[in-house]
Amino acid sequence: MKKLIKSGLILTFFTLATFTTVFAQKYGHLNSGNLIMSIPAAQAAEKELETYRDQLVAELDKKGEKLQADALKLQKEYDAGTLSQVKAQEEQAALMKRGEDLRKEEIEVGNKVAKKREELLKPILDKLDAALKEVGKEGGYTMIFDTGIFNALLYVNESDDVMPLVKAKLGL
Repeated sequence: MKKLIKSGLILTFFTLATFTTVFAQKYGHLNSGNLIMSIPAAQAAEKELETYRDQLVAELDKKGEKLQADALKLQKEYDAGTLSQVKAQEEQAALMKRGEDLRKEEIEVGNKVAKKREELLKPILDKLDAALKEVGKEGGYTMIFDTGIFNALLYVNESDDVMPLVKAKLGL
């Protein structure tokens, strides 16, 4: 009988220890978008990226305007009867080719901007990731949620905003 009571007490102790461990987990949250935009290096990178994108888009716009002007010129010459049917078709085919090339170039510009964004933000994001891991370990957090992602967080019962701690790690 004493063995049974002793076994029951040991089992109860381990069950309580397990539940205490499960319920003692600590959760934190932060808005990564707000945090990133509070980092001066990220703000500078965003300005540099905007300038880069604007330069590339300006070049595309010039090419697009030139293409449109050439198409109008072709239409006027054709309407005036100064171009033969064959010559007009050749010019129209050349304009269509230029249009296709311009659309390909637009895609390339998008890819270049994405690559530049990654190049500029990678060191910042790596530093942020390291700071988050340090805060998580030092603060004993089980999980830290990103509240900057729409509908990523449906319910949290008491969590700590760790943004001030991460900012401190980043020297902000």
